[in-house]
Amino acid sequence: MSAKRPFRFLISRSLIGGLCLAAAITGITVTANANDPRAEKQSAGKPKAEKSSAAKSAPAKPKATKTEQKKPNVAKPSASTFTIPSLEDKPTNAPSTADETLRNDIDTLWKKFPGRAGIAIYTPFSDDIIGRRHTERFPQQSVSKMWVALTILEQEAAGKLSLDKRIRVSRDDIVVFSQPIKQYLSDKDSFEMSVRELLAHAVNASDNLANSVLIRVAGGPQAINQMLDRRKVQSIRFGPGEVLLQSAIAGLNWQPEYRKGNAFKEQRSRIPMEKRRAALDKYLASPLDGAAPGTIALVLKRFGERAPDDPGAKLLKLMAGTYTGKSRLRSGLAPGWSLAHKTGTGQVLGSISTAINDVGVMKAPDGCRYQVAVMIAETRAGREVTNGLMQNVARAVVRHHRQIHPKAEKTS
Repeated sequence: MSAKRPFRFLISRSLIGGLCLAAAITGITVTANANDPRAEKQSAGKPKAEKSSAAKSAPAKPKATKTEQKKPNVAKPSASTFTIPSLEDKPTNAPSTADETLRNDIDTLWKKFPGRAGIAIYTPFSDDIIGRRHTERFPQQSVSKMWVALTILEQEAAGKLSLDKRIRVSRDDIVVFSQPIKQYLSDKDSFEMSVRELLAHAVNASDNLANSVLIRVAGGPQAINQMLDRRKVQSIRFGPGEVLLQSAIAGLNWQPEYRKGNAFKEQRSRIPMEKRRAALDKYLASPLDGAAPGTIALVLKRFGERAPDDPGAKLLKLMAGTYTGKSRLRSGLAPGWSLAHKTGTGQVLGSISTAINDVGVMKAPDGCRYQVAVMIAETRAGREVTNGLMQNVARAVVRHHRQIHPKAEKTS
């Protein structure tokens, strides 16, 4: 673990707006950790200021219904909304002491976990990342839906795409695994859904069919990777698309007939176990959709520093409506905390579970934000153990915040 690099607070004693509001208000100067895989180049690609319509926040459980075109009423943060105790209420070394405690907690959890896991956390008061294996690339699976959504939101910001545009979804778009909106094709050959609704289904419900259609609308997997390149994100890659990725992991060559019923799973079950294990090992060793937990956490941190109409800020708002993974990070939150996140889950082979992920932004009652990424490449542990790791990471973050601001939750 590298030593912390210097950072500085330029903050008035009155703490106008609260210490944990955006860096523009508090004056916190943040730089990337020296060991971050793209520390020298990461800027999260601040897009050009262009006129765009604000994306509506996703519904809790999206339905294929006609959406309103009304822009959301985004309230401006106020001092009363983000009230926290002043620096005089705690020892001046509280942040560094709490960071060390959090680091020790994460080390303990990571060492005890029976599998290959990566953890990355950014706290509001330091530019140093806390975590283990945070520079290694882990398989993302549905976490990568964030980058599809971000590409779509960038195109909207540039005036190239309207979120109210209706998109035709047909049987030729059917993919594999979780795809709830497939039900709309039960008695018809196609249906239409707005880009806005597809985003809600893809991010909030992790719908593979909605995501695959959005990839097509965005311009294909190459467009997603080009977006990441423009933002100079070096340790995140987008895979070849849902069906090609899942077929490769299973040791199959994709065929259009696999779209029908359970044809994909039936064909997968016929593959010799040795071939499936070899294909899975190849994927885990060098995932086509690999990403470093530390990079994801830093990108989420940058998104939180953007203006409300920035595509990254809009993505965070959309992620706040995610309702998958209720037993992961969310189960470790304390009362008054919120989470904007994206989950991911890979294929299971025998007793081996792969790509069990949850990444997002934990927000304390006083407005302080912690960017957290927990990614499990593979494990033979059961769901209770894997979910328990994520829950305990979230609890460790809550304890960290209470150590710095023992009165924060009472005064917010």
